Amino acid sequence: TQYREHIPTVHVTTTGFHAEVHGRFGLMIRPEVLLARVNPAEYRALALPGGFHDSGFEEAYDEQLYRVIRAIHGHGGTIATFCVGILPVAEAGLLRGKRATSYPYSRHHDNLGRLRERGAVVEEGPVVVDERIISCAGPAQSIDVALLLVEAIIGVEGARQVRRYMVWDHG
Repeated sequence: TQYREHIPTVHVTTTGFHAEVHGRFGLMIRPEVLLARVNPAEYRALALPGGFHDSGFEEAYDEQLYRVIRAIHGHGGTIATFCVGILPVAEAGLLRGKRATSYPYSRHHDNLGRLRERGAVVEEGPVVVDERIISCAGPAQSIDVALLLVEAIIGVEGARQVRRYMVWDHG
């Protein structure tokens, strides 16, 4: 069912490398479609979560994911990333000469340096958008990134309506 008739419906499909994906803090997700079976032509956007390199995030540096990232962006789609989720986008070659940010406080990884090495123009801001690629500095910006992604999919007015019906914003 549609929440509000005047707001376009957005369909979300979860994907991953495995039938079950286990997060560092106990979250478990059963993806609807395994990444190997994703047809990028069927999607207008991709959201890449962040993670911890010592808790499974390393597998995000995989050609299967790069293929999906390149294809969705290549046909005009938006790539929204959270925290270190921007790093596979850089590894896929999409950030050369583009502005981006990532989590700057990792104990063991120089995330901003890694972006620079892959040709990104690093900005140390909370959220950076460049050519349909959204990146952020950390989990605190998740709602902002999600709303920018909603705006990319259903437009400015639709995103304004979504924000309006959220508890903390009735403007």
